[in-house]
Amino acid sequence: MDEDVVIANLDADTHKDLAEKYGVSGFPTLKFFPKGNKVGEDYDGGRDLDDFVNFINEKCGTSRDGKGQLTSKAGIIAALDSLVKEFLSASQDEKKTVFARMEEEVKKLKGSMARNGKIYLKAAKSCMDKGADYAKNEMERLERMLAK
Repeated sequence: MDEDVVIANLDADTHKDLAEKYGVSGFPTLKFFPKGNKVGEDYDGGRDLDDFVNFINEKCGTSRDGKGQLTSKAGIIAALDSLVKEFLSASQDEKKTVFARMEEEVKKLKGSMARNGKIYLKAAKSCMDKGADYAKNEMERLERMLAK
């Protein structure tokens, strides 16, 4: 899973002090502790794997399936996607302005989303530096590597 997400199992019968501290009175009890939150919040969603994984994905900004594999949405940031479309249709001078807006959006991101945002910036910068065919050429290069 993602390094920013930790899933833990605690036997509340063995650790009665923690069960009492966090109000665990029935089993199973699922709690979510976002970074910096020592109180936690109750998970009251569905009890099947997909419901739980969807909850974790929503809360943590991740994109995993029930087997822990990345989904097709992994790494995609909607706010940046719209700017990428604008970037791709912009003239060379306009690209610099759109790139600056992309940088501002990336500054707002946290955790794995921030890391993914930096990939958007790197690709856009390479596109400005290496020309409009950069993305197509890079895709072809990666496909050749995967075919080996």
